Amino acid sequence: MLKRKVETYLAKWKESEDRKPLVIKGIRQCGKTYIVQKFARENYESVVYMNFILEPDKKSAFTGNIDVDTIILNLSALIQGSRFIEGKTCIILDEIQECKEARTALKSFHIDGRFDIIATGSLLGVKGYGKSRKKNEEEGQDSVPVGYETVIDMYPLDFEEFLWANGIGEVVIDAVKSCFEHEKAVPDGIHKAMMELLYRYIIVGGLPEVVNCFLETKNIELIYKAQRNLIAEYEEDMVKYADDADKSNIRECFESIPKQLAKENKKF
Repeated sequence: MLKRKVETYLAKWKESEDRKPLVIKGIRQCGKTYIVQKFARENYESVVYMNFILEPDKKSAFTGNIDVDTIILNLSALIQGSRFIEGKTCIILDEIQECKEARTALKSFHIDGRFDIIATGSLLGVKGYGKSRKKNEEEGQDSVPVGYETVIDMYPLDFEEFLWANGIGEVVIDAVKSCFEHEKAVPDGIHKAMMELLYRYIIVGGLPEVVNCFLETKNIELIYKAQRNLIAEYEEDMVKYADDADKSNIRECFESIPKQLAKENKKF
């Protein structure tokens, strides 16, 4: 299990009395779903989960009237065994970019206040809704509930999270931070260990699947294979919503990034 900094934010969010539905944005496979499900299981009596990519039928719960009672009734029929307990239920809307009506319904849930909502999205803003609307155009089913949700970004593991994953304790990390803040040399033993871990982090990266592969196998071939599989998924996403005329250019731009970064002149 990888320790993530966003868990601290989630705990503070739950303790806040005026909390709004939470939307967590981030690239695919950065750990959003796992962390949200883990947090919900540990902090709520009842968890209702749906993934709009894997379970497109759940979208029907948000069509028509978007008042909370109607949505809850629809979900109760669609999700067998689901329990909606006031003040003790967390509803997780995974890949919410696939259901614009669910995003709009967050306003209703916030006003109602009986249930906590956590949504995750990998391509928010790319799907074609949530853009600024034209003047005099009425707010419709594809609008973002501005002012009724809290949006945060989640990223792959940073170096500190990578250190946690490798069993480096807070005492060592705090010592390194102290040296940085006071502009003092890091002790040789700590410096050598940190540099070795930094080189590993540069090779492995911060995507949880690849980090876990590194921790479990230390096999560079398997690590590279996991990275390539994820990159293939990203490439597919990039052209999924693009016009046909743009698809080849988008892919070419993405594939040129390593070459661009290797230039002595770093302008991209």
